[in-house]
Amino acid sequence: MTEARPDGRDTRWEAHRAQRRRELVSHALRAIRAHGASVGMDEIATRAGTSKTVVYRHFGDRAGLYAAVVDSVHDYIHAGLTAALEQSVTGDLTALIRDLSDAYLRLVERDPEIYRFVLHRPPSAEDLTLDPAGALTDRMGHHVADAIAANLISRGLDPSPSITWGHGLVGFIRAAADQWMASEPRPPRDTVVADITTLFSAALSGVPAR
Repeated sequence: MTEARPDGRDTRWEAHRAQRRRELVSHALRAIRAHGASVGMDEIATRAGTSKTVVYRHFGDRAGLYAAVVDSVHDYIHAGLTAALEQSVTGDLTALIRDLSDAYLRLVERDPEIYRFVLHRPPSAEDLTLDPAGALTDRMGHHVADAIAANLISRGLDPSPSITWGHGLVGFIRAAADQWMASEPRPPRDTVVADITTLFSAALSGVPAR
């Protein structure tokens, strides 16, 4: 019996749908920047030059669009933080903490309304496990843990705590950023970065040898 092969038209249609979804997400991001985190579906559809029906066809509802926007924002932040890690001097944990904190806060400060949009899951979302942080903190936690482990090994220290410290650091930075973005008035970014760096650099400076 011959196994059925995917129809070329189906493949092209799926590619077209994926491209159209990316375009609609880009329009949604522009609408959020223009109208704020409480932007409505009508405003998003108008920005995209289409109707709400078309948007719903691709995402199901506001919660579906929200999830797609969150994925897009996380990819953007992940790329920025990865670049910051690659440029940071991993031999200096204080510099790594400072660079990572500054990169995260700089990214969310650049698009405050989009970050606020991401932080507020639509009440209509049936999936109550949908976390605005998604897999971002987990992905970055592993990157940071690897960098901390390399630092500890280079100093002849036990690298086993690096997983806990890496994920804890990323989670702390994210929580600090959430609070910072909600503050009125908002303190300078450099002040928050310095506070985070002071706390973690002091904690890690006392790591005992093996």
